[in-house]
Amino acid sequence: MSSATTAAIILAAGSSSRMSEGRHKLLLPLGNRPVIAHVLDTVLASQASPILLVLGHQAENMRSVLAQYLTNPRVHSIENKQYREGMSTSLHAALRELPHSAPESHSALVILGDQPLLSNAILDTLIATRQTTGKPIIAPLYEGQRGNPVLFARDLYPELLEVRGDEGGRMVIARHRDDVAAIEVGSKRANYDVDTWETYQAVVAEWQRLNP
Repeated sequence: MSSATTAAIILAAGSSSRMSEGRHKLLLPLGNRPVIAHVLDTVLASQASPILLVLGHQAENMRSVLAQYLTNPRVHSIENKQYREGMSTSLHAALRELPHSAPESHSALVILGDQPLLSNAILDTLIATRQTTGKPIIAPLYEGQRGNPVLFARDLYPELLEVRGDEGGRMVIARHRDDVAAIEVGSKRANYDVDTWETYQAVVAEWQRLNP
């Protein structure tokens, strides 16, 4: 299997409903760039290609902020008009687009747009584990705790398209627990997200520690 045939789906359409004062969590600053830019930089530095960026909430504003990324031929933006109906609708939009953007892909990494401490090494480890084990689901372990992103083989896309509401691939993983290869990838800090103002503050503190 060629590593170039693992696509990346970045879920970046949510309304940041748990973030206070109407802030868009993906546009909050981290260093000199917004949170979502860190995620895009990480994915672009990995072997995953193409990259499907699913937008929804404040899509026009997001496109404006990310204009430099959207000129990259590896990055394809999709707008999910149904984003208020939950994360599953963004996943579905990307999976329906994959046959057009990545007809030769055998798998896809499902990546959350609010994990800016993720590293390209983690993504490449998941891709390499898919190649060596042939397992249809590859999940990272952070100090023994399963986290995101998760790699799914193309054979599972029909099941992922059946997921509803604010759900990712958790039910599909549970249904195929014997087909999961879980690989330890290091510090749980890489799994931090910016769902709330408090978790954003934790990410900022960790970023500042790593980038003094």
